[in-house]
Amino acid sequence: MSDPAPHGSGARMPLSIRIIGRSSAPGALFVVAVAALFVFGLPLIASSLPDEDEVAVPADTTLTIGVEGSSQVTVTLSGDWTEESHTDASLLLTNAGAELSIAAPQPIAATGTPEDVIARAVADLTADVEASWVASDPIELTTDAGDSGLCVTGATVVDVAMTCAVQHGEEVSTLTATASAQVWPSLQPSVDAMVRSMRFTEAAA
Repeated sequence: MSDPAPHGSGARMPLSIRIIGRSSAPGALFVVAVAALFVFGLPLIASSLPDEDEVAVPADTTLTIGVEGSSQVTVTLSGDWTEESHTDASLLLTNAGAELSIAAPQPIAATGTPEDVIARAVADLTADVEASWVASDPIELTTDAGDSGLCVTGATVVDVAMTCAVQHGEEVSTLTATASAQVWPSLQPSVDAMVRSMRFTEAAA
């Protein structure tokens, strides 16, 4: 039979003692803290980092939608929105699960007037009888640049959808936003600010 391991050799000793080198409550707490870091801390840090495909956009940044040399619309970012995609045709932003899309200017012949756009939005909402959407009355707006438009907001118990159409001359640009009813109150001020910031640039002659 082999002799018992000498005291302090580390054989058959608890993990906390072998790591720290002494038997103590602080040693055990150290092991627990390290384990908690790997189990909880690292996933939390990873989840807080933006996805590679997402680009954080600082507030007050101006983004342009439309083909250079053609009619374009610019919008000044407000709030903590992230750029999900940006093409000549549209800009898509996300924030807390909400989505906001702005379309490049289109001729009224293609989109209809703001009244037409809002009427279609209301019709789409009310057609979804299972969701029981309730649409607000259209609200008139004037952008900081002086263009006029209309907005309508639909809501269910859990979701909110907002559609705005702004007209400049013979062209219209639309903005749509969807969010949960829980986060919408905190996001609406930034959406309203971005609608008011919309500024059109006409096609070069």
